[in-house]
Amino acid sequence: MLRKIALSLVLADNYVSKLARKPFGSRWRLEGSCKKCGKCCKEIHIKIEPRLLSNKLTQEIVIRWVSWLFRFYLQRIDYERNYLVFGCKNLRPDGTCGDYKWRPNVCRNYPLVDFFEEPALFDTCGYKAIKK
Repeated sequence: MLRKIALSLVLADNYVSKLARKPFGSRWRLEGSCKKCGKCCKEIHIKIEPRLLSNKLTQEIVIRWVSWLFRFYLQRIDYERNYLVFGCKNLRPDGTCGDYKWRPNVCRNYPLVDFFEEPALFDTCGYKAIKK
């Protein structure tokens, strides 16, 4: 129950952030659709501040929080690019989400279309980024 309350707050923050970004648009648009390959659920890259990553205590707190809240498991830490790389426990064998209603922002927003940078897509992904 506590996890659902915390996740609700995170999802509400995501909704407000999307509304605030909407007037600015992006240089990119997406075409295609999900092929349910599951790659985006097996390699979830979450950017982390270098100062949090360099401190073992804060690193452990972030990993435990993300793991508990989103039901992810840590696969590796990319110290060069400052990413925590997770996998998702909710991925079903058919490539669908086992908890779709309560999926986290990183899943709801994939593939993320940033303001300036080209979206990073997996080779097996059914989406492609087209410059406007």
